[in-house]
Amino acid sequence: MRKRILWGIVLLAITVALAACGGGKYSDVIEVNSQFADAMKEYINAMEKAGNASSVADATNIYAAKIEKIAPRMREIADKYPELKDRSKVPEELKESRKRDDVLGEKMAGAMMKGMMTYRKNPEVRKAQQRLQEAMMLMMKK
Repeated sequence: MRKRILWGIVLLAITVALAACGGGKYSDVIEVNSQFADAMKEYINAMEKAGNASSVADATNIYAAKIEKIAPRMREIADKYPELKDRSKVPEELKESRKRDDVLGEKMAGAMMKGMMTYRKNPEVRKAQQRLQEAMMLMMKK
C-alpha cells in the first residue's frame, strides 16, 4: 500500500512536471518544471552511484529538500492549469516535451526502487523515504 501511495505521488509530480514544459500559454511553468526535472536528474544520478544505505539516505534527503522547496509552486501550477492533469488531453505544444520527460520518469522509478528495495530496512533510509513521501504530499495539499 505504501509503495502504491508513493508511486501515485511520484506520478502526480511527474505529470505536473510533464505538463509544465511548454511555451505560450504555459510559459510561466517552465522555470518550476526545470527545477523539478533538475532535482529528479540529480536524484537519479545520486541513486545510481549510491553504494550503501547512508548514500541512499543522503540522496533521498537532498531530493526531499528540493521537493519541499518546489512543492508550493508546483501546487499553484496544478491549480492554475487543471486541464493539464488529464494525460489523455495534452496540449499540442507540450507533447514533445512529455515524451522526453517520460524517459526521465522511468529512470526515476528505477532509481528509487533500486535504493528502496536494497536498503528498505535501514532506519536512516526509512526516515529519508518518509521525508520524501511527506514532501511529495506537499504538492497536493492546500
